[in-house]
Amino acid sequence: MADTLRLAPESLSMAYVYLHRYNRWASEESCSPLDDHTLCLASLSLSTKATESPRRLRELLVPAYAHLHPSSPPLTFPSPLYDSLRSTVVAAELLLLRVLRFDLRVPLPYDFLPRFLEKVLPPVATPGEEECAETKIVDICETALGREVWSVVGRVMTSYKICNFFPARSVAAACLFHVALKRGLRIGDGSVKEWVKRLTGGKVEHEDFVEALEEIDNLCGASSQVRHQAGRETLRVG
Repeated sequence: MADTLRLAPESLSMAYVYLHRYNRWASEESCSPLDDHTLCLASLSLSTKATESPRRLRELLVPAYAHLHPSSPPLTFPSPLYDSLRSTVVAAELLLLRVLRFDLRVPLPYDFLPRFLEKVLPPVATPGEEECAETKIVDICETALGREVWSVVGRVMTSYKICNFFPARSVAAACLFHVALKRGLRIGDGSVKEWVKRLTGGKVEHEDFVEALEEIDNLCGASSQVRHQAGRETLRVG
């Protein structure tokens, strides 16, 4: 659905945050008023609004109905079926808002990546806009390292544990470290603990970082060599 709607990674990750926080609430309350499909649509709808990329409900309902009922006639509007489905999703959004306590502006790891990348990549002279266009100098998030970290963040944000139990800043730092190790980059001297402190300005607990890194390694498949070296608190691979 996210690809069908041409959603940015930030919108999809925010939807996963809403979905997993609802599932945590449902587990604690031992009830789940929403079925999986309705929950997904409500999460996507709210996330597009929170990330300033709003989609009308019919833009979600029509392709979703086609995906779920490929052999049925297309959903049309206005129609009684469309009105019924729309009412269901609106009611689900209201329930989800209450579960989230109307707090839709949840920090995401993406929010911290530009600054973190600036800290680990060597500084360069900042040319003017015209020179950037002529020489095709890309934004720091469009570098190979930036794109790979962005991709890893998108992957790990599908995790229930990542969305519910780890601060976004810790996840961002751990994703950057994970990618740097896999790419064989040497990103500093000293211990991992010191590097994390310098990177985050002391705003990430080392224990949170280590636990987030372990979860990210499990999700993304770090090599045994990377695991071994990370355990020895070295920042160099290979």
